[in-house]
Amino acid sequence: AAGGSKLAAAVAAAGVFLDQLHLAAGGDQAAIVTFDHSATLAQPLTADRAALNAALAKTITDRQTCISCGIDAAAAELAGSGHRQGNVPVLVLLTDGRANPEPAEEGVRRAAVAKAAGVTLFSIGLGNDVDFSALAEIASRPDYFHHAPDAADLEGIYRAVAGTIPCPSGAFWGRR
Repeated sequence: AAGGSKLAAAVAAAGVFLDQLHLAAGGDQAAIVTFDHSATLAQPLTADRAALNAALAKTITDRQTCISCGIDAAAAELAGSGHRQGNVPVLVLLTDGRANPEPAEEGVRRAAVAKAAGVTLFSIGLGNDVDFSALAEIASRPDYFHHAPDAADLEGIYRAVAGTIPCPSGAFWGRR
């Protein structure tokens, strides 16, 4: 509605989210995973904001929305050797479509596996052509599911998510 594409708004909002993180040696890390008919780890976990920005700038979309693929790729990265011990593994899933080629139930199942492994999941549905009930089930808690009717809503949602992410008390107090 604001005149830009959903993708441009998503990339800009992701940048706002990254602004909220403490990206520094010993601090927060982020990774970029894109998904359409499959998932791509566009940027492994890093504290390098320039690398994250470069990955965001290269984001492209295709016609499909393999939510389960995105969850799997992100959860694998969070469980991998690049994840800094002490950081809380958090996955923020943004989609503007219904799950396909795999059904939404598969995304819910894969999210349950990730949550059982200790990953906190937030889900964001952009627009009105999303499976609200599946995205609500994917989220770790009911209030971790967000609906953005319009791309303009994303920035505020990402700020709220960043402020909600659990932070280990030792890491928080150690940064003061």
